[in-house]
Amino acid sequence: MQYPQEFTKLYIGPSGRPVDCPPIRRTTGAIESCIEHGWSTMELSFTNNIYIKEREAQDVAALREASAFPLSCHGSYFINLASEEPAKIAQSKARIIQGARRIQQCGGHSIVFHSAFYGSMDPADVTSQVIAELSEVQQQMQEAGIAVWLRPELTGKPTQHGTPWELVEVCNAVEMALPCIDWSHMHARNNGGWNSYDEWCQLLELLGEGIGKNVLQRMHMHVSGIEYGEAGEKKHIPLPQSDLNYRELMKALKAFDVRGTLIVEAPDENQAGDVDLFIEAWESA
Repeated sequence: MQYPQEFTKLYIGPSGRPVDCPPIRRTTGAIESCIEHGWSTMELSFTNNIYIKEREAQDVAALREASAFPLSCHGSYFINLASEEPAKIAQSKARIIQGARRIQQCGGHSIVFHSAFYGSMDPADVTSQVIAELSEVQQQMQEAGIAVWLRPELTGKPTQHGTPWELVEVCNAVEMALPCIDWSHMHARNNGGWNSYDEWCQLLELLGEGIGKNVLQRMHMHVSGIEYGEAGEKKHIPLPQSDLNYRELMKALKAFDVRGTLIVEAPDENQAGDVDLFIEAWESA
């Protein structure tokens, strides 16, 4: 299969449309607003529904190509590939495929999703099931001519499947899978750990050596200020209010020549400020 693109640089932008972009403006207007802000990417939010219709997707794809503006989407929140109910697993797979089809029609490169909860299962068994279910998703996508990256996310709570080591195993087993690395989730699910330059470098080494596929030049990442506790992630908070060592993170990304897309998941009231802080940190790293 032809892999989607490698990236030539790191693109930084928001999750969802710019907050100051009027609702009457369509997705093309949101992209134009990002460009006006000086932002170079955006992640569409298909978390509750796929709000972009096929006809609009054609306009989005044309603008995306003309402006060299990478697009991804966050898939449905209602996904659990290790559910005890077979019907829910089938629905989860269908939601991934529906989102993948639409983001491809928009000219995008990836669909992000939270794979599963451990529940009462052994984590290793959950990983095996995620691999089996995503292999079926991949087969159906290939049959339908859908070629975007499946991006299981590094998750923010210890109850959720999605440690870096689990993602490496999944991405080695499923050809069209590459991780979505949420740096803030890694920090949160470890109750404040993983917050130094050396630790960020250790994780990048794990990915680069453990997966292949030129993963460090095909990265898709999330980052935000984050509030956490013993149970992991609580909520996103403005970056200046958090303890995330984001400047050291950006130095680690630059040291490893990481390319791809970095999506800033900021609270609405702080979206512009947080995106600009990450851009400034990248430029000065």
